[in-house]
Amino acid sequence: MAAKEDFIQQLRTAFPGLQQKPLEDIVSENLISPFTVQLPTSVLQQAQNIVSLLFSLREKASYQEHYRSLIEEKGLRDPGNKSIMMSYDFHLDENQNLKLIEINTNAAFLALGHQLYAMRGQPLPVPDFSLAEIGDSIRTELRLQAKEPAKDLKVAITDEAPSQQRLYVEFLVYQELFKSFGWDSRILDYRELFQDFQPEFIYNRYTDFFLTEPSSAQLRQKFLNRDVCLSPNPYEYLLLADKQRLIDWVQPGFLESQGFAGDELSQLRQCLPLSYDLCPAQADEIWSLRKKLFFKPKNAFGSKQSYKGSSISRKAFDELLNEGTIAQEYIAAPEQTFETPEGPQSFKFDLRCYAYQGRLQLVIARLYQGQVTNLRTPYGGFATTLFT
Repeated sequence: MAAKEDFIQQLRTAFPGLQQKPLEDIVSENLISPFTVQLPTSVLQQAQNIVSLLFSLREKASYQEHYRSLIEEKGLRDPGNKSIMMSYDFHLDENQNLKLIEINTNAAFLALGHQLYAMRGQPLPVPDFSLAEIGDSIRTELRLQAKEPAKDLKVAITDEAPSQQRLYVEFLVYQELFKSFGWDSRILDYRELFQDFQPEFIYNRYTDFFLTEPSSAQLRQKFLNRDVCLSPNPYEYLLLADKQRLIDWVQPGFLESQGFAGDELSQLRQCLPLSYDLCPAQADEIWSLRKKLFFKPKNAFGSKQSYKGSSISRKAFDELLNEGTIAQEYIAAPEQTFETPEGPQSFKFDLRCYAYQGRLQLVIARLYQGQVTNLRTPYGGFATTLFT
């Protein structure tokens, strides 16, 4: 089960510029699962429908007007563009219905996921998706800001200390991909942007989602002035990925007030788990429901400070009350059993569905054992999905 070695070879074959990079040192041992999750095609169709419906919600003038005061409070304005390489992360319930866990504007593994399918020789969930589409999406982003993309476009890939990130290998892949388009592509710490390079487009993986940290001030100003096309960006995060939206969307009458009815309304209601704002006023009520809930921070990422309600202590619960926490209906992760060298093992998984605007692009499963996805489980990690 030499998944890591095979994957590194796939990357070096697809991107010759990576031949001299020490990929063995930067691809973690449990990043790639050797297994494939098999699911019915109805799940894939659900994913496309949900992505399309939620993006249509984001596009509604009434929806953006609903958040006008919040947008102003955050000091934001519509930049015109959207956000590339987002993901919609799901669990599956016992009836094979998708349940939305979160929306992620800074999602990892789209390009790497594409290469994982290529390595396995397996069909893509969305057959006409290719890495060239990422280039098309970036050009679309620029045109949404009334900018004509140059042939030698200057592109920065940014994060905090990029070379220290667990998925630095993906930044290297994107750099090589963008170079293949004829672009000047560089990987830069967000604090080093605009020093010796003036990017026209920034692919943003930095997780100061609203750019409120003092060290983000220059990037924030360039974004607000449209001096640079930033994607993903704070405006898109507010409209779709802030976990407070999951609470808003399940409030009685909210979706109806945005014009949803019939099958579309039913599909959205089915995929959205009940979610609550964990605040002192509702503390006792939510505590009584805790065994059916899952708690996580509204503005964190990577399963940090997340708790299964059935195992949370009252002390930990009370500490979350004023820390911006969402209490979400607990949807147990689905499981599949695979044969490992140590015998059959059961793995939990979630589904990461990548999209640009309303179009589903790729589906990847993340296999794990334990409470949350962790990329530390032997034979776990990112896995292909086969829909039959």
